[in-house]
Amino acid sequence: MRITQNMLNDRVLSDLGRAMTRLDRATQEMSTQKKLLRPSDDPVGAQRAVLTRAQLKENEQYEANISQARGWMQTTTDTLAEITKLLHRATELTVQGATDSAGPEARLNIAQEIDQIVAAVKHAGNTSYGGVYLFAGTATTAPPYDTTTVPPVDTYAGDNGVVAREIGPGVSVQINALVNAGTPPVLGGGGGDGGLIDTLRNISAHLKGGTAADAEALRTTDLRALQANLTRINETQAQLGATLNRLDAAEDRLAASTEAATRLLSDTEDVDTATAILELSTAQTVYEAALKTGATIIQPSLLDFLR
Repeated sequence: MRITQNMLNDRVLSDLGRAMTRLDRATQEMSTQKKLLRPSDDPVGAQRAVLTRAQLKENEQYEANISQARGWMQTTTDTLAEITKLLHRATELTVQGATDSAGPEARLNIAQEIDQIVAAVKHAGNTSYGGVYLFAGTATTAPPYDTTTVPPVDTYAGDNGVVAREIGPGVSVQINALVNAGTPPVLGGGGGDGGLIDTLRNISAHLKGGTAADAEALRTTDLRALQANLTRINETQAQLGATLNRLDAAEDRLAASTEAATRLLSDTEDVDTATAILELSTAQTVYEAALKTGATIIQPSLLDFLR
């Protein structure tokens, strides 16, 4: 078979094109630090990268949910601690008012302070976090307690809906405290429900009543009711604390999962820098050699031989 000059030229140009493609590939890998530049490079790896990115995105959302849930619950815990202090003060005042040495005027003054404690409890019940009311159930856009009407209205305006956050695949936790549920409710809405607000209103009425039966109620049923209210608040705080611990554990698991997924994505897509540098250097050398070889082969013409 006779080898013509055109055949040599075509072969040189073809080899030069392959060398250029290799150099371009090596240059892209170095500039992007990625070995997976297009799905066709590694279909299996490309699919793995897509799934891993989706997992990382989910983990990011779960971490945001946990952060928001922790802020919500920590604010709730702090508010309940504030209410607990008010309850302890109400207990001290009730004991003072129940003594035989407390006269009508002293009991009236104590009753006025109890009324102020009720107002403070309702104000705490209207605590918000991130623009939503923590103790309103799922009716988070409006305050659950009226703090402006005179005479005061204690009716609870929220609901007993559960607010939850997803902290993992198929795993949700309740983050709100239901203050108008249970027996007795934590705060309640008055009207004989046995909640803290109802108990404080009864104490105020008994202090203002001044009868022997009122004094007996202060010493017995009212103090027992306050103890029951304290127990409900402590139970609620314990539930919140357990959930906060669960959030911490979930956050640790997500951190480990994110680290593993990030490492897998890097192994799938990222180049080994030393290998990439060597490949770029080799490709550049091959390309330059191809250029020199091509110049030598393609350059001669009939005039060159006639000289």
